[in-house]
Amino acid sequence: MEKYDKRNIITAQQQISLLQKKLQDCEDAILSGGGTSSFPAAAKKPSIGSCDHDGLLRVSAPVLVKLNWRGPEFKAGAWGKDVALGTKFPDIFWVFPTNMDKRKLETFRLYSTMKKLSLYSPSTESSFNKPDKKCTDCGQGAGVVFFNGSFYYNCYQSRDVCKADPVTKKVKRVQFKDKDPSSFNDFLSYKIAKFQDMDLAGDEQGMWLIHGSTRANGNVVIRKLDPNSLQIGAPWITTQPKERMTNSFMICGRLYATKELNATHEEIYYVYDTKTTREKTLKIPMEKPLPTVQSLKYNPNDQKLYLYNDGYLVYYNLTFKSGSLGRAGKAAETKQLHSSETELSAVNQKGGGYS
Repeated sequence: MEKYDKRNIITAQQQISLLQKKLQDCEDAILSGGGTSSFPAAAKKPSIGSCDHDGLLRVSAPVLVKLNWRGPEFKAGAWGKDVALGTKFPDIFWVFPTNMDKRKLETFRLYSTMKKLSLYSPSTESSFNKPDKKCTDCGQGAGVVFFNGSFYYNCYQSRDVCKADPVTKKVKRVQFKDKDPSSFNDFLSYKIAKFQDMDLAGDEQGMWLIHGSTRANGNVVIRKLDPNSLQIGAPWITTQPKERMTNSFMICGRLYATKELNATHEEIYYVYDTKTTREKTLKIPMEKPLPTVQSLKYNPNDQKLYLYNDGYLVYYNLTFKSGSLGRAGKAAETKQLHSSETELSAVNQKGGGYS
């Protein structure tokens, strides 16, 4: 009887191993764009810089890299790599914690490699605070991004957008001028992450500004941002309040928004496509090591998503859909933001929002 039971156990183990191998083969076929007529490919790995996919399918388990160098008290901030597609600085990692007030953005580090980052061995550590300590060139909130060798952020205590050279410390700033400009000073930030009224992002299509708007009843507004002139483009208005989101990021001109499920998981629950002006609800789970999402930065050069998680540096690998975006998710309720149909039609021709 004992030999019979042992033989059954061995047989079961062999069957489990065979099933695991078949499952891995199926997953490999999906990711390579293969498959058969009975098991069509649902996922793909697009080439770098390509938008030849129909949106985000899933997010990997989190890869926890390191605590930021300033320590666990510096819970808010951002990190990642240069988001300019084809950047001259593809290997540089940047880490930019806010001060302990979760507001002032002052001191940063650049690392030449991931190994250097893991060893806390920066190639550059510096501050945008001036000798007079007035910090007029500092930023506020963790909506900072690193694009083609420069930092872009919401200038401290203002509605201005700053472009800052980390080497020369030269800072260019432009005031956000519009009929309905972005809020600032934590008036319309994310649900938990503070002072991100103006959140900057990069993807395959360039730079973006994500902000709240009183004219849009607190809903998120998306705009293109010229990285040289700092001029903003026409708005796309979503139906989602910014204060409902924990954070957001851009991929191929699509805004993805997250919400908190519990202390260990977020959900990517919403997508807005600036090309089609269509929006959908999603249910993509995202595990997190610590409770608070302080910032999310997608990088088109490696197709990774970088999370600053209560002071810890985390990243995710992403998998994309090969199906149609129009079939993904449940259509979100849309509402008219203007009383005039003529005005709305003219607005949509300019980019999906008011001019």
